[in-house]
Amino acid sequence: MRTILIIIFVLFPFVAFSQIETHLSFNRTDRTLVLVVKNSTDKLFRLCPYPNHDPYVKSGVSSFVVLKYKDVSGKVLFRRSFFLFEQLPISESTKGKFLFKYGENKYVYDLKKLYKGNINDIYSVDIHVQIEAVSLKNKKDVYKEVIDKTYQFK
Repeated sequence: MRTILIIIFVLFPFVAFSQIETHLSFNRTDRTLVLVVKNSTDKLFRLCPYPNHDPYVKSGVSSFVVLKYKDVSGKVLFRRSFFLFEQLPISESTKGKFLFKYGENKYVYDLKKLYKGNINDIYSVDIHVQIEAVSLKNKKDVYKEVIDKTYQFK
């Protein structure tokens, strides 16, 4: 009995925090980055930014992506920042600002198109993703996550 209680207390926090799941992957062949954000709740979330804030400076006020393209020596060749939903087609951009109840958003970024320069100079890309979503029902229900990864181009 004691073992069962310990297992419940250990696993319960993980269940409570798994309301929104994220998965980031990179396809080296076509050089696309895919971010999947899944809402496993019955709440509607709005991805931030908040008005009147500088989203790329102040942490915790918006959902954005920062890409740093680097050469073999680690020198930054190009840096690009944008809101999570900014690269979506116009027909999907409004939908991409929300996480619908029991829904899933898929954001695909073509890293070749986002780079301004010779694509053959790139060795790796540092990716920083910050996600902040606020429940429209209860403004105190906030989801935050930061993902930092490095992917090699070649």
